[in-house]
Amino acid sequence: MKFIKTLIFLLLIISCTDKKSDNQTSGFDKILGIENVATLNFLVSYFENDFLKRQYPNLDTENAYHQFLTELRDEKTENWKSISEKARNKFKASDLRLEMYEFPDSVWILKNSTFDKIESDSLNFLKSPFPYVKSRYKYTNPDGTIEYSYSRTSGENISEVDYDSIINREMNSPSFNYIGKYLQALESIKDKSEFHKEYYERKNNVGFLPSGSTSRFMLNKNIDLNDELNRKIIVLEYFY
Repeated sequence: MKFIKTLIFLLLIISCTDKKSDNQTSGFDKILGIENVATLNFLVSYFENDFLKRQYPNLDTENAYHQFLTELRDEKTENWKSISEKARNKFKASDLRLEMYEFPDSVWILKNSTFDKIESDSLNFLKSPFPYVKSRYKYTNPDGTIEYSYSRTSGENISEVDYDSIINREMNSPSFNYIGKYLQALESIKDKSEFHKEYYERKNNVGFLPSGSTSRFMLNKNIDLNDELNRKIIVLEYFY
């Protein structure tokens, strides 16, 4: 009788844990939105059934993920096969990309700081006698109002003949989106485990993470590679 009661108690704990995990997964997906979740599911499926199967044909999916992280940690990626162009184009055309990254809507090259001014974000800038790049980012608030922020990148050796190529490069250079749905979704699962809490804090503080140390961190935390959320995080962190 005592054994049966103990067994029932353990089953209740497992059931509650599974339910909590399901709720967190549901919350993560809810914040991202239906279309973004569909895109992410496509990317994960393509990664597993294309890249992992080609790279590690003799391993099951869980062990293939582990081997992938191990090789990344050890910087043994020289023989990696490329990610499908179809998957990359899918991400590039998606709204998910804009929930993870932001791109400037305008870029200028100023000959020196006398041509610059303090904009609506009220951030001061250092005076410079050299040309530099100034970028503007546009944000639409929930109430429909528009706000802008600005960044400046020094460039002492900028040549006027390179202006067009520099502007084009900057227009297509991503910055991590700290107000996007992806970071919000990560915040919603930060209490799932110690790993998820620390991973969220790292993304929130830094944005772009070094691949080697991040894969080491994942392996040291012994993350569950059968967990749907962890697989989503891995795919987005290292390929998109």
